Amino acid sequence: MKTLRFVALCALVAISRHGLSQELAAYTPLEQERWMQDEQPLKLKAFGGITYDSNLFRLPGALDPQTTIGTSDKSDIIYQLGAGGKYELRQSRQKFIAEATITENKYQSFGNLDNTSSDLRGAWQWQVGNDWNGELGAGNRRYLESFAYIQQNIRDMVDQNRLYGSANYLLHSHLKLTLDADWYDTRHGAQSQQVLDSNTKNTAFTVNWVTPAQNTVGLQYRIASAHYPTGQAVAGAFVLNDYTEGEYSVVAHWKLSGASDVIARIGHTQRQFDQAPNRDFSDLTWRLTYIWQPTGKTALELATWRDLSAFQDLTANYARVTGISLVPTWSLSSQFALRGRVSRETYNFVGDPGFVAPTTEQRVDKVRLYQISGLWTPLRLTELALTLESGKRTSSTAFFDYKYESIGVLATRYF
Repeated sequence: MKTLRFVALCALVAISRHGLSQELAAYTPLEQERWMQDEQPLKLKAFGGITYDSNLFRLPGALDPQTTIGTSDKSDIIYQLGAGGKYELRQSRQKFIAEATITENKYQSFGNLDNTSSDLRGAWQWQVGNDWNGELGAGNRRYLESFAYIQQNIRDMVDQNRLYGSANYLLHSHLKLTLDADWYDTRHGAQSQQVLDSNTKNTAFTVNWVTPAQNTVGLQYRIASAHYPTGQAVAGAFVLNDYTEGEYSVVAHWKLSGASDVIARIGHTQRQFDQAPNRDFSDLTWRLTYIWQPTGKTALELATWRDLSAFQDLTANYARVTGISLVPTWSLSSQFALRGRVSRETYNFVGDPGFVAPTTEQRVDKVRLYQISGLWTPLRLTELALTLESGKRTSSTAFFDYKYESIGVLATRYF
C-alpha cells in the first residue's frame, strides 16, 4: 500500500526551492539563469509546490513510530508557496544588491510543523581603482531544522544572522591578496536544541599566484572561533563547547582545458576546545572538485571532501566527514534538462562529549543519496521542476539508521 501511494504521488509532489533549479542554472540556459542575468534592476518570482516524504522524521526501521511521534504513519505531504525578489543598483563601479525570499510551508498530517521560512540578504560589491575590490554584506535566514539528527516531532525553527566581507588587492599582475571574514549567530527555537546555539567567526588570508589565463594557485591561512553560550551536561557537569581553529591550506582554481576545471583545497586543520581538550582535532582535510563540460549541453561534476561538520547532534559535538559525489547534467534542449546526483558520506563522531563510557565503540554513520531531477520550461519565464530522491543512513549505534523516499514538483514564475 505504501508503494502504491508513493507511485500515485509521483506527479504531484515537489522539491525545495533551494534544489534543482539553482544547481542546474550553472550549466543550462533555462529561465532562472536568464532571470539572474537580466539587466533590469528589479527581478521578482513566485513559486509553489508539493512534496511527499516517506519518512519525514528520519526514524529507524526497527523503532515503532507510535512511541516517538504518536502515529504509525511516518510520511507526510508538504505544501509550499512563496515569493522572492532581487534589486540591483549600480553607481559607477559600485553595485548594491538586496534579495529576499519568503516561503510558507504547510504539513498535511503534522500541522504543528507549519512555518514561514525566509532568506534575506543585502550586499555592497565595491571597487576602488583597478587594484582593490571586494564585498560587504549581511543576511538573515529562518528555517526549520532538519530531522536527520533530531529524529523526533520537534519544531525547531532556526534563526541565523550573518555578516561577511572580503577584500582583494592586486599587488602585482600575477599576485593577488585576499582577506575574507564571516560572522554567524545561530539560535534554535526548540528548548531541547538550544545547546546548539552558537556564535562563530571565520577569517581567512590568501596569497594567490595568478597566471595570464587567470588560473590561480595559492596559500591560505584560516582562523576560526566558536562560542556556545548554553553548556552541555557531561558526567554531571556543564561543559561549554567553545573552540578555536586554525588551518593551513594550498588552494587552487585551474582550468585544465576549455572544457574542464579543478577547484582544490588541501590543508591541515587543528581544532582546540577550551574546556574539553580530549576532543581536540588535528588532521588532514581537503575538498577537491572537478568540473567537465565537453559540450554546451552536458556537464559532469566529481567532488570529494574530508572536513569537520558543525555541532549538529547531541551524541557528539562534531564529526569528521569524508565524502564523494558525482553530479551529471544533460540539457536535452533549451526547454528541458536532466540532472542526477549520487553521493556517499561517512561521519566519524570523533568529538565524543563523554555521554558514553570510553570503552564504547565510536559512532560511525554512512549516508547515501540518490537523486534524479528534471527541469522543464513550457513557457517563457516559467519553470517546472520534478525530483525523485532516495536516501539511506546506516550507523554503528543502534536506532540511528533510516531510509526514505521523496518526490516533488515545484513551479516557478519569473517576472
